[in-house]
Amino acid sequence: IGVTRVWILFKMASTEPLIPQEQEETGCYANLKKCLKSTVKALLLVLLIVFVLAWIAQFACFYWATLGCSASKLEGYTYPGGGKNASFNLMPAIHLLAERPPLWYGSAFEVIPSNEASTVAGAPVGTWWQTPGPIFPIYTYEDVANSQTTVYMRRKLLRLGQSHVIQRCDGKGPVVHFSEGWSFFSNRLRKWLKMNQAMSYKIYVDDALVAVAEETQQGFQSITFRGVQEENKGRELASSVLQSRHFHGKYDVWLVQNKEEDVMLPDYVSSATTLLYAFYTLHQDKRDVSSVAKDKAHTVPNFLAEVDKTNVSEHLTAPLEMPVETEVKVAEVEMAQPPKFV
Repeated sequence: IGVTRVWILFKMASTEPLIPQEQEETGCYANLKKCLKSTVKALLLVLLIVFVLAWIAQFACFYWATLGCSASKLEGYTYPGGGKNASFNLMPAIHLLAERPPLWYGSAFEVIPSNEASTVAGAPVGTWWQTPGPIFPIYTYEDVANSQTTVYMRRKLLRLGQSHVIQRCDGKGPVVHFSEGWSFFSNRLRKWLKMNQAMSYKIYVDDALVAVAEETQQGFQSITFRGVQEENKGRELASSVLQSRHFHGKYDVWLVQNKEEDVMLPDYVSSATTLLYAFYTLHQDKRDVSSVAKDKAHTVPNFLAEVDKTNVSEHLTAPLEMPVETEVKVAEVEMAQPPKFV
């Protein structure tokens, strides 16, 4: 026992650890491993900082876009330019969405009253604004009478496919949202096959499914809103169509028509849905123009062949003329010959 105690005390006094430790790796592989770990940590830190800054910028853009959108500022508001039942519909039942020149802080479509003849029936009553954001854009409707924001629309995240919510600034009325849901897969398939009716969306009013929106992307771009409840199943509630692409020479204009007998969907719902399709069409046009420009840039020039054809045609059509120097020499030879006497 005494020997054992001495041995333990000797081990405790020595520098060798009682529990053997793993030896650190050395060499090129160890240095590379340390470098990779440091790089991964740095990238994760940068991504975290970018993520936080993006959401801060998104909140700032949302605050700027919805500035003045509050129930206190709309208390007792009469909603001028709202047409029939203005406090419910907020805009005319039949109106035009006319593209405006984009500004540095966003793009916009004017809301212009229309009629059964699909013509301009008055001055603009409001404007749909698109305020860009780092994560998603914000859409707000501002009337012309008092420059008051009355409704806004934003995208809902963590949803399958597209999903947007439409809310009034006064807190009254229903909360409307429309989304693809499980139609996401069939929508992409129909779009890839270039079918006439490509995209379809479900429209919910206070969590109750009331209608579907069907987009037509082949031929004339349009949206048809149909009821799904028993009292209006399959019946058309509203519609919109791209009426012209040359409004004031170069702008798009959409015609939005709401049925008077429809009391379930406010008129601003069809207008907001059409607005998304209108901006999608504009972005698609820009991509098509850029792709055409790239194709032209990569096309092999054939100007040499055109020049050769031009030269050939000139040779065929131009008269044969004697050079001036040859004419001068011929004249000198004739003058040098002696006159001939008969």
